[in-house]
Amino acid sequence: MIRSTALWIALGAVAAGAASAQEPRVEVGAGPVYARPTGSLGRYLSGTPGLGGFVVLGSGRRAVGWRLDGTFLHFSPNTADRPFRGPQPISITTGSQLFAATGGPELRLRLGRLRLSAGAGAGLATSTNTGAVTGIAAQPRFSGASTFDAVTFAYTARAGVGVIVGGRALPLRLELSTRYLNAGPTRWVREGNLPVGYISGVYVKPTTSPTTLLVYQLSVSVGVSR
Repeated sequence: MIRSTALWIALGAVAAGAASAQEPRVEVGAGPVYARPTGSLGRYLSGTPGLGGFVVLGSGRRAVGWRLDGTFLHFSPNTADRPFRGPQPISITTGSQLFAATGGPELRLRLGRLRLSAGAGAGLATSTNTGAVTGIAAQPRFSGASTFDAVTFAYTARAGVGVIVGGRALPLRLELSTRYLNAGPTRWVREGNLPVGYISGVYVKPTTSPTTLLVYQLSVSVGVSR
C-alpha cells in the first residue's frame, strides 16, 4: 500500500513537472537606456538617455523565444550662435526624438542563475526633428520651428547577460544588454544646416543621414505564467 501510494505520488510529480515545463511563459521588462549615435550621425549628434521596454513570448527555460522591443530616445534641444554677414548674429535651436519598435527571435542559454541571450529583429522607427532660426538675419516667416518627420524600416541585433535575483512564482531578472539599431535614412537638423537664399534669407535645411546607434540598456524583468 505504501509503495503504491509513493509510486502514484512520484508519477504525479513527474506529470506536474512535465506540464510545468511545457507551460508557455511571458517575460515583461523595462529600464533606462543610453544611445550613442555612430557613423556620420555620430559626428554631429551626441549620445542621449532614453527608455526601453520589451516583452518575450515563450520564455522560461526554453532556448528560443520571440522578443518585442520598444525604445524611445529624446535628444535634448541645443542652441548654437552663428555669425552671419558681420555683426548680424543668428541662432539655431535643434531637437530630435526617435521611437523604434522591433521584433524577432531570441536565443537563450541558462547557466545556473545566469542567462545569456542574443537575437535580432526588424520593425519600424519614427523620428521627429525640429530646427528654429532666430536673430537679426532671420526672416520672420522662417523664425518659427521647422519640423521634419519620417517613418522608416528598422532592424536590430542584440546580446545580453542577465541574472535571476529572486522569486519562483514570478522570477525577477536583472539584465545588461547591448543593441545595434539601424533606423534607416532620416533627415536630421544640425548646426550647419543654415543655407542662405537670395530672397528668403537664412532658412533650415535638414541633412539626410543613416540613423545608426549603439543602445545600452539596464533592465528589470519579471516572468509571468500564462
